[in-house]
Amino acid sequence: MTLAGFRKLRFAILKFGVGTGLALAGMSVWPVPCQQTGGNVWAANPIKQQIQWEHLGKHLALPALNARVDRVWRAIPGLNGWQLNAPLSQQATAQAQDGAIHLVWDKISPTVSLSKLPREPIYRGPDAERSASLMFNVSWGEAYIPDILRILRQTGVKATFFVDGRWVEKYPNLVKDIAQSGHAIGSHGSGHPDFRRLQDGQLRKQIVDTNQVILRVSGVNPILLAPPAGSFDGRTVRQATSAGMYTILWSVDSIDWRHPPAEQIMQRIEKQVHPGAFILLHPTASTVQALPGIIRTLQDKGYHLKTITQVVLEQRAVAPPERLSALS
Repeated sequence: MTLAGFRKLRFAILKFGVGTGLALAGMSVWPVPCQQTGGNVWAANPIKQQIQWEHLGKHLALPALNARVDRVWRAIPGLNGWQLNAPLSQQATAQAQDGAIHLVWDKISPTVSLSKLPREPIYRGPDAERSASLMFNVSWGEAYIPDILRILRQTGVKATFFVDGRWVEKYPNLVKDIAQSGHAIGSHGSGHPDFRRLQDGQLRKQIVDTNQVILRVSGVNPILLAPPAGSFDGRTVRQATSAGMYTILWSVDSIDWRHPPAEQIMQRIEKQVHPGAFILLHPTASTVQALPGIIRTLQDKGYHLKTITQVVLEQRAVAPPERLSALS
């Protein structure tokens, strides 16, 4: 395989996925069956073997991306990278004897991670990958949570639910359903107060007490705080930091709380979405009607949907390929 071929393969895999990428690349991938030995081997020449592995590692690897503070968007998390562990990959491929390349990857952390930045609110993820996050602020709308969870389950999407502490106490079974479905859970305070108007002690109590309620009911210790109505100040960020949390806002507002037609919600999101978007939603009848179309539209545009927990932990939306099939 030529260098240009590897580049074509890497682009196709990253854009379309491993299986589709290989087909679109229109090429065979080493190792191939060896008629002389009946096994799967690379080129007989050890030097050529090393060159093949080096090319594969170089053109499928992704570098880590540093977190940064933006003048407009404030803190923007980075992204972990991956680097091929050639010796372990060679060993796994030789042991498998199944006509495929088996890849073992080492995670590469950013040199500057989010945890090393001065604490700032987070409105979005990085734009280096085509991903977005659905976030539901929940202080009401319990009647619509089961349908939202059903749609997310059917589409294989994980979202982030910022739940109000009083709502959690009133509807513990719904909160447990959210957690057991594998979605991320964050805090939305308790009683929907304006955080800017609270005294320091009241603000601290909001954060600590709500976290305790969420932990007790769901088993999740929140690391994300979405201030009610997006109202916050520097004290909120500092108090959240002291509690081991990140302050989360949004970059795309569906304004679904006004109960517009579902089509209008979909159009608004489609118009505003961007790589790294945090898309704000609420549990309403219109949102339930719009959600399948929102997900379908985003995926058709090539977006991978991930949780905001994944964003702040700087995890990529798509894991590196673990196996590449040999094609004839």
